[in-house]
Amino acid sequence: MRPGHLRDDRGSSTVLAVSLGAAALTLVAGLGLGAQAFLAHARADGAADLAAIAAADAARGITPGDPCEIAAETAERSGVEVTECIARPDLGTAKVVTEVDLPAPLGKVSATAVAGSPTGESR
Repeated sequence: MRPGHLRDDRGSSTVLAVSLGAAALTLVAGLGLGAQAFLAHARADGAADLAAIAAADAARGITPGDPCEIAAETAERSGVEVTECIARPDLGTAKVVTEVDLPAPLGKVSATAVAGSPTGESR
């Protein structure tokens, strides 16, 4: 073995440690973005359900007001935007689509909910 050979390997563990640290940070960042997307979808889904129920109640005449305006107000309280609302007063039903913005690389997530009378009849 040459005496200078050990000097050539100096610093290689530092490069390995930095590489492993960078890989771990990338993994943690990816998991964080995935968790944000999951939570945003859950929020959009819950807000869509609540907005659809509120809109269906208005479509059935149980609560006063325009069904889609009520859906938008209900979703807004959850920090969610209604992108589509279809109310059918003749059937007492409502369909609501909500949308939540995600961090820059992910875009948006949406959810759809339909609600109406348990018996399918309007009031």
